[in-house]
Amino acid sequence: MSTAGTDAELNIDANPEAGAAGPSRSPLGLVILIVLIDLLGFSLVMPLLGPFAKEYQLEGWRVGLLFAAFPICQLIAGPILGRLSDRYGRRPLLVFSQAGTALSFVILGLARDYPTMLLGRMLDGASGGNIMVAQAYVADVTRPEHRARGMGMIGMAFGLGFVLGPLLGGLMQDLPLAPGWHLRAPFLAAAGFSTIALILVIARLPESLPPGSRPKQAARVLTRRGLVDVFRLDGVGALAAVAFLSVLAWASLEGTFAVFLQRRMGWTPKGAAYAFAATGLLSAIVQGGLIRSLVPRFGELRLILAGTLLAGLGFALVAATPGTGVVPLALAIVLFAVGSGLLSPSILGLLSRITPAGEQGAVFGALTSIQTLARIASYLLGNVLLDRVSDSAPYWFATAVYALTLVVALLAAPRLAGALRRSAAVADLNGDA
Repeated sequence: MSTAGTDAELNIDANPEAGAAGPSRSPLGLVILIVLIDLLGFSLVMPLLGPFAKEYQLEGWRVGLLFAAFPICQLIAGPILGRLSDRYGRRPLLVFSQAGTALSFVILGLARDYPTMLLGRMLDGASGGNIMVAQAYVADVTRPEHRARGMGMIGMAFGLGFVLGPLLGGLMQDLPLAPGWHLRAPFLAAAGFSTIALILVIARLPESLPPGSRPKQAARVLTRRGLVDVFRLDGVGALAAVAFLSVLAWASLEGTFAVFLQRRMGWTPKGAAYAFAATGLLSAIVQGGLIRSLVPRFGELRLILAGTLLAGLGFALVAATPGTGVVPLALAIVLFAVGSGLLSPSILGLLSRITPAGEQGAVFGALTSIQTLARIASYLLGNVLLDRVSDSAPYWFATAVYALTLVVALLAAPRLAGALRRSAAVADLNGDA
């Protein structure tokens, strides 16, 4: 196995089974590439889903349901896919997820009525375990002390995907297409990206779980070993609470920032796209680069606290920015982008280190579910605050949530440190054995 470049820095210690092509190099870089390709498709269509639905003059609640169908179905399917990936391996679940995503985009691109659109969104959500399984895969093939770096690489793929995808979708609006196809073509392009990712999984990606490491018991899904039992694992519940609150705060920006910039700053959608691009790039730089040197020096716990503080300050500055305050807004973007870039991979890296090897998929699946629940709630509440209270209200709300996140993280720090020590001790014993 090659130890050059990124894979050497991440100290790959797994021995994945040979895939169809028998690759000799570590699969980590390939997993990150697959995530990036998949996110390009996802982020390409999301800004266009609303206008696409409005072409059919749908009522507001129907458009809302179209958006919510994906996270609702993902909320149900996440723990199931995580458990199944622990039982049957990461690779089969990645194949299923990528195939379902590609098919859902084809359905949406060819849809002519609302039920078909809804079917496409539900299928995408139900099969949307791509990222969760990829996170568990990274945990499988990296040493515990370097998992935050691997999660940071996934975060970098997120950042780049959410920069390039919307820009590509905008460029596609200028293509010389037949009437009615300008909003359909991006869905089919997204299906193409997902198909490329599917082919890479089948042809090049080895399984990360050796047969002997998989749980011997039947896959336990939708049982008492559901969300409650998963979060009873040592330290997992406390860290999951931090993750839930951080997403609850952050998603208020995802759902309202473009409208905020238009109302408060008088920016066009093009200007909002640049703001999102800047946020994605800064976050990607932190998650894909700086986090590698910061984790060994400061540890995940300190970075979680620092990231929460920076993001909260950034959101408060957004809320207080006047209509002509371009400089304060730019500073706010730097603060919350860097804060988010520190927070997300540190949470994921620490979570993977305190979670038993046989529970990685289940824990990440459960985490995906509670973060999805937080995102649904934040999208709804953020837009209600924006419309009925003020432009700044979603960001004051997010600032308060980040303050609560900081308190929870500080209170949980001793317990998390203890869970980390116990996990390291178990790993040392297994290594000696």
